Amino acid sequence: MKITAFKTSLFLLALQIALPLAAQSGSDWQPTGEWPFLNKNFRASTVYTGIFKRSKTIVPCNIHVGKQALWYSQNDTLMEAEPGSVLRVEFPNGDVYMPVGSENMFGRIVREDSIDGRIARIIHVRTLDQKALDQKYLDHINKSQNVLQGANLSSIADTEGARRIEQEPLPLTDVFFFQVRGEIFQASRMNILERIDKKRRKEYRTFTRTAEIISSNESSMHKIWEEFFLK
Repeated sequence: MKITAFKTSLFLLALQIALPLAAQSGSDWQPTGEWPFLNKNFRASTVYTGIFKRSKTIVPCNIHVGKQALWYSQNDTLMEAEPGSVLRVEFPNGDVYMPVGSENMFGRIVREDSIDGRIARIIHVRTLDQKALDQKYLDHINKSQNVLQGANLSSIADTEGARRIEQEPLPLTDVFFFQVRGEIFQASRMNILERIDKKRRKEYRTFTRTAEIISSNESSMHKIWEEFFLK
């Protein structure tokens, strides 16, 4: 497996945030600026790589939500897999991830079926909402400037707290992909309309209006999948 080593300084440039070498704890844990990974810990997982010849490796790894890349822990050094080299990652809790989309984002397989004798999947990608993150930093900067212009002790205390923004949960966004007949595409309204039976397109439009379909909601994706791809 080909991997590329990154020093912490380069990693800071990637997300402009700090990274400790120990994960946060707690059952309610979410990715934060200090630990921008999907999982709380690097866990020994099975990684399949290779384009022409598939190979299998077991190594502690995690998925970086900002870079949408697979990272490894090796000899106390964090490493990033070469883009496009990873085919599948199987975590010990049963979660299975695969790259999807033009940017090879890592998505969790939430459902597998068979359509026309071929594997069909619903894939869930959780990635960083960069626009929301930028706004969060801007809000903290503005707050700090207001304190410098004259403030009471409570405002100064608030600003001290604002300096710990890297410890706050990262804003994430949910995107879903469908894999049908060998093609993987984002499950957007237009993409789905282009791939279902033309005779059912009017029905699909009515269905999405009346069934409370939300493109970022997993249960909504299951409803569309069952109604327009499995039937």
